[in-house]
Amino acid sequence: MSTENAGKSPMITSAQVTDITRLRATELVSHAARKNGSLMRGYEVVARSVGVSPGWLRRFIKNYEAAKEPKATVYENIRANYEAFCNRVEQENEKDELRLQALRRGPNARTEITTEKIGS
Repeated sequence: MSTENAGKSPMITSAQVTDITRLRATELVSHAARKNGSLMRGYEVVARSVGVSPGWLRRFIKNYEAAKEPKATVYENIRANYEAFCNRVEQENEKDELRLQALRRGPNARTEITTEKIGS
């Protein structure tokens, strides 16, 4: 490593960006498939949201040579969709944690939480 890059984070290669994007797309399709009851429907939903065809998305995820390198907008759309997905999961987890805390406090806790939020 040269002294010029010392202390800086290493550069990421285009191959690494593609691999990360492929993993994110795979997770998005997996979630959409569980939600919609079908893997093919998962491909359709995610493909529509990122601006590609379901066939291209499937080839990209499976790393087929027939899938051309995506344009920068596709990378960005997959990244943005994945980030939104992660934010939704975090929000759901926070809500679940609040519900669990309320259950631990007893049967009147749910009313107390609702009253606290209304009064705020």
